[in-house]
Amino acid sequence: MKNFFTYIIAIFCLSVGFASSAKAQSINGSDLAISAQGWYGFDIEKSRPNLTSYGYMNYEAAVGIQTKPENQNPFAEAFGFPLIDIGISIARTGNFKFSDQTHFPNLYSAYGSFERSILRTEHFSAGYLLNFGATYNPAKYDPVNNPGNNWLSAPFMAYFGAGVFGKLHIGKRWETGVNFMFRHFSNGRLSLPNEALNGMGVGVFARYRLSDYDHKKYTTKYGFERNYQRGMQYMIVVGGGVHTCMAEWNAYVEREPDPVKKAEAAAKLKAHPKFSLSFDALYRYSMRYATGLGVDLFYSSNMKELEASDRIFYGNEAVDRSPGYSPLSVGIAVVQEVYWRNFAVHVAIGAYPYRHKGVNGPEAKAAGDRERGWHYEKAGIRYYFPKLGDTFVGFAIKSHSIKAEYLEFSVGVRL
Repeated sequence: MKNFFTYIIAIFCLSVGFASSAKAQSINGSDLAISAQGWYGFDIEKSRPNLTSYGYMNYEAAVGIQTKPENQNPFAEAFGFPLIDIGISIARTGNFKFSDQTHFPNLYSAYGSFERSILRTEHFSAGYLLNFGATYNPAKYDPVNNPGNNWLSAPFMAYFGAGVFGKLHIGKRWETGVNFMFRHFSNGRLSLPNEALNGMGVGVFARYRLSDYDHKKYTTKYGFERNYQRGMQYMIVVGGGVHTCMAEWNAYVEREPDPVKKAEAAAKLKAHPKFSLSFDALYRYSMRYATGLGVDLFYSSNMKELEASDRIFYGNEAVDRSPGYSPLSVGIAVVQEVYWRNFAVHVAIGAYPYRHKGVNGPEAKAAGDRERGWHYEKAGIRYYFPKLGDTFVGFAIKSHSIKAEYLEFSVGVRL
């Protein structure tokens, strides 16, 4: 019953948001499209020792809009008049089978989807799609009653999906197709353990449009005004978040054999604040894209705790020969932004010219502590407020080798 009400609330919030967006863009009911999908995938981390059956079904329903040329939206034309959906899904991961008493829940998600056709003819379309959303997890890790579920330890998580699709247009209003997708569920290291769930598989979907589809309208080059300023743009960004440390988990929880004491140790783990200050210089060369370089300063507040836990887990010798423990790290990154109106997808891939976070070698890699590596990634979304001097707010995931370090919330200004 609790899951049912959670899902109803998610549907209501999505409906209100979608209705507001449609009203703001003067979109009427005839612009809508309704779709349903069944997707079969598998957990790609086959090394999980207690998992004996790792395939699962995912069921989805969504409602979407496709901005029409008559709305004269230059961003829509630049992206080939994409279909933007909001949807809900159920991942039937509760059907996983284990060799012990481990049990895994179904996962309930609400998401937004961006579907762009690269190839479009009268009867066939193909392209890529991206999903971003939030997921509810009703049965988290418990070292006493559910010790094998070390993937997801928080009730709410981030969801990301990416894939390619091909679809057939049947008549003027129906279409059906298949997609191949990667799906990722993670709590962004808000709590541990967080091995995350990474799935890959194939889906079959059907969609009904409330108005006739005419592919010629979406392949015509209209040349709507490109209202952007070409040239350099500079940004100053302040960010922060919280992070639970893998090294502390290994030292105080993972090494404890008694389940009750393990639960007590896990409950005592702290989430440590993290902060960042970034300076970006980007060149905007089209309405959609800007590329450049950034300098990132990162501050971690748990260096004393990290050294203490490293001495327990790795030993004094490994700590003493390490480069030391400095709360400040410096990163240099290649930065890319992709724009849709005042929204931007922000991606950075960087390396650390200066970073001293203790043990960083075969010992850390063997323990699965990717955070000690020399490179990092950041990916997220920003919203710009042109009437407030191009200030913006953002949300991103910082990771190392696609393993989350923390969820970062930010505020900044474009100069």
